[in-house]
Amino acid sequence: MDTRSPAPDPLNPSGPPLQEVSQGAMASSPQPQEASPPPPEGPIAWLHRHAVSLLITAALIAVVFLYLDPIDTLKVVIGLGLVIFIHELGHFLAAKWCDVHVTTFSIGFGPALPFCSFQWGETTYKVGMIPLGGYVQMVGEGEATDGEETDNDPRSYRNKSVGQRMLIISAGVIMNVLLGMVCFVGAYLHGVKEIPAAIGAVESGSAAWRAGLRADDDIVRIASRDRPFFDDLRPIVMSTAAGEVVELVVRRPDGTQQTYQVEPRRDEGARFPQLGIVPPFRPELLSFRKAPVPPVIAGSAAARATPPFEPGDRIIAMSDPQNPRQVTPLRPDTREPDRGPDIADYYARLQALAGQTIVVRVLRSQPDGQEKPVDITVPPAFRADLGLRMRFGEIAAVREGGPAAQAGVLAHQDQPPRPGDRIRHIQLPEVDGTTTWLTTGDEKAPDSTVTVRKLDPLLLPYELRQWADRQLARGAEAKLQVRLTVLRTVGHQEAKPVELTLYYDAAYHNDRVTISLPNSPIPLAGLGLAYWVETMVDQVLPDSPASGVLQPNDVILAARLYSLDDHGNLRPGEWFDKLKPHQWAYVDAALQRQPPHRLDLRVQRGESILEVSLEARPDTQHPLEDRGLLLARDYRIQKAEGLAEALSLGTWRVIRFIKYVYMSLYGMISPSGRISPKTMSGPLTIANVSYRVAGEDFWQFLLFIGMISVNLAVVNFLPIPVLDGGHMVFLILEKILGRPVPERLFHIAMYIGLAIILGLMIFVIALDIQRLLFGWF
Repeated sequence: MDTRSPAPDPLNPSGPPLQEVSQGAMASSPQPQEASPPPPEGPIAWLHRHAVSLLITAALIAVVFLYLDPIDTLKVVIGLGLVIFIHELGHFLAAKWCDVHVTTFSIGFGPALPFCSFQWGETTYKVGMIPLGGYVQMVGEGEATDGEETDNDPRSYRNKSVGQRMLIISAGVIMNVLLGMVCFVGAYLHGVKEIPAAIGAVESGSAAWRAGLRADDDIVRIASRDRPFFDDLRPIVMSTAAGEVVELVVRRPDGTQQTYQVEPRRDEGARFPQLGIVPPFRPELLSFRKAPVPPVIAGSAAARATPPFEPGDRIIAMSDPQNPRQVTPLRPDTREPDRGPDIADYYARLQALAGQTIVVRVLRSQPDGQEKPVDITVPPAFRADLGLRMRFGEIAAVREGGPAAQAGVLAHQDQPPRPGDRIRHIQLPEVDGTTTWLTTGDEKAPDSTVTVRKLDPLLLPYELRQWADRQLARGAEAKLQVRLTVLRTVGHQEAKPVELTLYYDAAYHNDRVTISLPNSPIPLAGLGLAYWVETMVDQVLPDSPASGVLQPNDVILAARLYSLDDHGNLRPGEWFDKLKPHQWAYVDAALQRQPPHRLDLRVQRGESILEVSLEARPDTQHPLEDRGLLLARDYRIQKAEGLAEALSLGTWRVIRFIKYVYMSLYGMISPSGRISPKTMSGPLTIANVSYRVAGEDFWQFLLFIGMISVNLAVVNFLPIPVLDGGHMVFLILEKILGRPVPERLFHIAMYIGLAIILGLMIFVIALDIQRLLFGWF
C-alpha cells in the first residue's frame, strides 16, 4: 500500500494537495466557459430524423379525413386524452409538491409526434405515438436511474418518505375519480338519457320468465335500490352468486304491484348472470345522427313497404284490428300519457293483424323543422319454412305458480340430474264441441268429433294461440282447459305417458317472449312451460326445400346463416359450430329474423358428415307478427334540479360504477364467479364506442368519458406489479417491514406484472378485433 503523502502544489506550497484542490478548492475557482451550442438543425436533417413519425401522422390524418368525421374524431382524441392527461397530471403535481425531480411528462408511449415535444425547466413534455396510456418519469424511479448519484440526490423519488411516495402513486387514481365526478355532475346538470327499468320482452326460459315477469312490467325496486333505471340492474345482478336470489318489485300496467324472488342465471351464450329481460322500446324508428342506418331489416316485409320508412319516423297510428281498412291512433301510454303512444298497443296490433297488409302512420321530420304525417303500407310477413319437422326435446322450464307447475309438469333439472317431461300430444276442446288433437305419434281419431293433426314443435305456439283466440273471442276464458300427455322418465325406467290437465292463463296471452340465446326453449306462455327442440330430423316434408337434401334421423351439427347488407348483397355469417342436441329452437329463431332465410348446415348421417345449403320458402299458413321494423330504445331524461342534486347523482354513479368494475373482475377470477372474461373491452372497442357516442350526443359522451375515467382509476389500482396498485402494495410492505422490499424480489415482481399486463392487452385486443370483424360492437 502506498503511504506517501500527496505531492504539494508547486504553485501553492502551503496549500492543499493537488488532488484535494481538484475536488474542493477548484470548485470555487472560475469555471471554464461552456461549449457553444450546436448549430441549429437544418430542414433536411430535421425531416430525416422525423421521417417515420411524420409518415405515420400523415397516414392517420388521411384515414380520419377519408373515413371518419374529423370533428367527432377530435372529440374522442380530446376526451380520451383528457382521461390519460388527468391521471398523469395527478402523479406530476404530487411529485412536484413533494419536491421530486420529474424528467419526463408523456401522454402516450414511444417517440414523440412531430411538434409535440418541448423542454420547460427540468422536465420534457411530449405526446407519444402509441396512445395506450402515459407516464411520468422521476429521478430515482426504476432501474434506469439507479446509481450513487441518484441515491444521494435529495430530490430522488426513492429518497422520499413512504407517505410521500404513497401520495405520488395514488394521486393519478384520485384525479381520475375526480374527473369522473366532474363529468357526471356536468352531465346531470344538463340532463342525460336513461333507459327506464321497464321490461320490453322476456327471454324464454330465463330467470325472469320462470319467476313470472311479463313484458310491460315496470321494475320499481331491485334489492335495496328504489326507482332504478335499467343500467342500475346489471351491477346488482352480476354480483350475485350461484343460488342467490334478488328481490324485485314490479308495477303492472293496471297499477298493481307484485314482489318476486328471482335467481339470476348465466345460460350458455350469456357472459354474465342475467335476469333475462330486454330493455323497453318506444314507437319510433331507429336513427343515428351521423350514420344513415336503415330503420328496417334488409329483405324484410318492412323493407318492402311503400313509401319506405325513414330513420326517426314516429309511429302515431296503425290499422285498427276491428276494422283493418281504418287507421286509428295508438292509445296514449296509460302510465305516462305525456310520453305519447303506448308501445304495448303497437305490439298488440301487429299481433292481431299478423298475415294482413297494414298501414302505419308516422310523423316525419321535414327540412323546415315541421313534422308531416305519412301513411306507409306494409305487406305481411310469413314464417320461413325449410320443410323440416324436428324432434321434441325435454320440457326445459316451467313458470312458478303457472298452469304447468300446478299440474305437476316436470322440467329438466341439472342438479340433481333429472330429465324433463316430453310432450306426447295435446287435446284442445273447441267451442263447437269438437276436439283438436295435436300429436307426435300415429294416433287415429276415435270418432268424428276429434280432428288429429301431426304436431310440429316449431308450430305448436302458433296452434295454441290460434285456439286460445277462438276461445277468448267467445268469452270462454274460464273454460280454457287443455289435456296434455307427456312422456316421463323416472330413474332408468322406460318413459311412460302421463295425462295432465292444465288451465290456460289468459294473462300471458299477449306476452312478448324472445329466443336469443342458444339454450333458450320454445315457450307456451299461456301454459307456463317451455320446451327444447332437438337437432335430429324427425320428418322431411315432400316438395319442400329440404326434400331430397335431408333425411329422417339426420343430426344437424352446425349452422351458418346468411344476411343481406344495405345494398342487397348476400353475406355469409359465422358458423355456429357448437350446436348442442337441444338447440334447434335458437337456429330457427335466428332464421325467422334474418332474410333471405338461407343457411348452410353441417349434418351427420350415419358415419358421414355432409354440408348442405337450404333456402326457406314463405309459409303463408303461418304469419309472423314481426315485420322487420327496428325501433329505438325508450329513455327518460334525468336532470338534476341543482348542484346539490347533481353532486348526489354523480357520487352515486361513481360508487355504482366502481362496484360494478370490481364485481365484474371478481366474477371473472373467483372460482364461484359467473362472468366471462369476454366481457372485457380493449382500446379498439373503447375508441369505437367513444366515436359513436361522440357523434350522437355530447352529454352522453361526457357521461361515457366519466365512466372511462373511473374505470381507469379502478383498473390502475389493482394490486398488479407495474400498475399503481402494485406499487402501493410494495410501499405498504415497506412501511410494515421498516425497509424496502429486496430489489431482486421487486424486479422479479415487476417482470411478472409486465407479463400479466402484456398478456391481458393481447387478449383484449384480440377480442376487439373479433368484435370489429363480426360486428359485435
